[in-house]
Amino acid sequence: MDNVFNDTFFAMGTRCDVVLPGVEQEFGEQIFQLIKTETKDLENKLSRFIPDSEASQLNNTPGNTWISVSEDLWEILTVCYDLYQMSNGAFDITATPLISLWKRTVSPSLTEIENARRISGFDKVELDFENSRIRFAEDKMEFDFGAIGKGIALDKLKPVLIGQGTKNGIVSFGESSILALGNHPEGDYWPLGIRNLLNNEEFIHVFKAKDETVTTSGTILTSDTGEIIKRHHIVSPETGMTIQGNISISVKSDSATFGEFLSTVWLILPENDKNLLAEKLKNTEIFEVEYTEEDIKTKLTIL
Repeated sequence: MDNVFNDTFFAMGTRCDVVLPGVEQEFGEQIFQLIKTETKDLENKLSRFIPDSEASQLNNTPGNTWISVSEDLWEILTVCYDLYQMSNGAFDITATPLISLWKRTVSPSLTEIENARRISGFDKVELDFENSRIRFAEDKMEFDFGAIGKGIALDKLKPVLIGQGTKNGIVSFGESSILALGNHPEGDYWPLGIRNLLNNEEFIHVFKAKDETVTTSGTILTSDTGEIIKRHHIVSPETGMTIQGNISISVKSDSATFGEFLSTVWLILPENDKNLLAEKLKNTEIFEVEYTEEDIKTKLTIL
């Protein structure tokens, strides 16, 4: 394959790979720097781990104190609030105290869980739509955009790349959040495979993506060395308990932001709620994988 530009940078807690077929090195470098700049700018707004980010400033605000929000972050917050309502609270960017608790403690007490729930919940955030400002009802509340930040980045990058004349390409955050622009040089789409986590050389499903995104969330993953890692970062805001089992959800959709949302709530919601949500979806494919001691169970839903 001639003239394939590729490069990598680190952002949003993972590696970002950029592949641009049919692009000369000099132009590829320009596009790559644009992608890197846009991503870093967004990270500097959303990351709670960057002390002077706008998200950190919000998180450090005491309860019952109004704080104004920039236009960009206000748009993201209102999208997250809409997704919170759409999922009956299953998608909640204020669940950080619960998630942090389960990361610190394998088996927290009911008292610890209830204390974390007391300072969690988007229903405890007041949004002043007229003045683009927010306030927390409780002290020590905070936003964490980790479940959706990479999707937001990809959705912001897509029109930027198209505006620069980029017709075909891949932007991938750690293979879990991927934008497939245009098509593969040798096909009519990009084949994006979902790996068997028990055998990293095997793909158990391949999405056909063209100007679409594929996002994956789960309670299990493999490290760069092939080690199986069980995760405790997905918590039901309603119960305060982590999601059990070895499950992975991958979503192909037009929007990476919405894909990130779906791949998370599909792990949390009961079947009836998932069926009700599915009735509202279109142009979406959801691939579910459950790893048990006996076998691998898969399910593909096309909407």
